[in-house]
Amino acid sequence: MSDKKNALLRRDNMWFDLLFKRQLLRPFLWVIALFMALSVMAVHFVTAPSSNNKRVLLYSENSGESASGYGSKLIDSLITASDKEDTIFEFELADTYEELIEAVTSGSAECGFVLTDDFDEKIALCDTDELIEYIASNYTTKGEVAKETVFSEFFEIYGRILIDSKRAEIYGSDDEELRDFLLTEYDRLLLGDEVFNADYQTVEGVRATSDEKKMQPVRGLVMILITMALLLNGSEKFYGTASTVSRALSFKERTRFEILLYIAGVIVPAAVGFVLVRILDPSIGFLADIFLFVIFSFIAVMWTYLFGKLVNNGISYMAWISTLLIAQLVICPVWQDASDYVPSLKIVSYLFPAGAYLRIIELLF
Repeated sequence: MSDKKNALLRRDNMWFDLLFKRQLLRPFLWVIALFMALSVMAVHFVTAPSSNNKRVLLYSENSGESASGYGSKLIDSLITASDKEDTIFEFELADTYEELIEAVTSGSAECGFVLTDDFDEKIALCDTDELIEYIASNYTTKGEVAKETVFSEFFEIYGRILIDSKRAEIYGSDDEELRDFLLTEYDRLLLGDEVFNADYQTVEGVRATSDEKKMQPVRGLVMILITMALLLNGSEKFYGTASTVSRALSFKERTRFEILLYIAGVIVPAAVGFVLVRILDPSIGFLADIFLFVIFSFIAVMWTYLFGKLVNNGISYMAWISTLLIAQLVICPVWQDASDYVPSLKIVSYLFPAGAYLRIIELLF
């Protein structure tokens, strides 16, 4: 019995050596590895703003502006409103124009506003032409709302300037008492609820939380691409020399051969994926990371093997690959967790290796 097991083990080793060497000689394998590296790096360095992104950057081109200037007052009032949570946006002051552009382009900021160099001079003359430059990417989702917030703060300041410098033209009088009365009424309307007739009622409800779920786009995309590489490699059981060998074997031998085929095909994509994960998202300890990665790469192997058993037709198998890619991108919590809107999808995501991998990381770390 031991001789028979040793013979089977030697045969399995021989099959694995031949299959792995064959994989290394296939240009397709290296194309997949290159595509994985480029796509994951593109996702890491160029990302669209998250639906939870509320960061808005401010910058004034007049670096020598005094603290009492109108531009400084506008920026201070927006940042103060953000600190007091009077607005949903998180306003921050950018050090340079280039920093603002880079943040908006990379998606780390939803949008940005740049106050022109002559902001104070023009607003003092009640000239509102091209005072503020609005900067946003094609992916912004809340830019228009942020624009309304900035402009509402701007017109609060602008209203005081009109009262102070244009009252003679508007009201036909330059009397100081009229000025004081108008400013008092202006502040009363701004700070009170008279205009909107607000009626406050205390009701019980679900308490909102500020905790935001941290998405894992790099790890999620790497595991999805590993699964896709396995699925494409699994097509060999229907086409090519591997299919000829597989059909000539018994059921048990065919099972071992096909699993070795998947293992030989996953080594290079998994190695490339792990290097990318450690470079771009080293948020987990090395030993824990490599343990989880090896475990879920093997789970992906078995998942792909079982899927191949369910689909015995080569044409149907190839058609399912694109469907599974789209399904994983939608269901697995890579960029957005669809289970926040459809809770049942959280259970469904565990059916995919990438989904289970990301859920386990979410639970453990």
